[in-house]
Amino acid sequence: MTQTDTETVTEQDGPGRTRWGIFLAILAVPTLVVAGLIALLVAWLFTDDSVAPEVKKTSCAEAFAFGGAKVPEGMRDSWCGLQAGSELRYEARFRMPRAEIDAWVAASFPEGPELRTTQCGTAQVDVCLNAGPVANERASVQIDITHDSRNWSEVRFVAFTL
Repeated sequence: MTQTDTETVTEQDGPGRTRWGIFLAILAVPTLVVAGLIALLVAWLFTDDSVAPEVKKTSCAEAFAFGGAKVPEGMRDSWCGLQAGSELRYEARFRMPRAEIDAWVAASFPEGPELRTTQCGTAQVDVCLNAGPVANERASVQIDITHDSRNWSEVRFVAFTL
């Protein structure tokens, strides 16, 4: 039998197809992306990707001698370390009386250079010094001084090989 234009078609009364499958497929993609990003974040947080060599505590006399400097007499609250990688790097952090800084630098580096207040690199440093290889050594020296009061200064002394 053929259907004519005037004839009506009856709908089925049974359950029809829903669109939940399409909705779930669309929702699954962003969920998987977010879950993957969370997994990457967790993996990044729990892995040690540091490439810096270890810093070992050392004597301050050794650190200053490596850079050709003398140990300051008025030094307080000192910490000295050695970072041994492909090149040696000694670092000393200490406090000393502000009035004794010029005499210590002059005694340590009698042929110069002198402390300067410009081109120090960071805005927090008040005075600095950069010296090439000194005392017939391969070491270069960097000194950063921050005046934290009228009487005391924090000094960062770094001696490293080129």
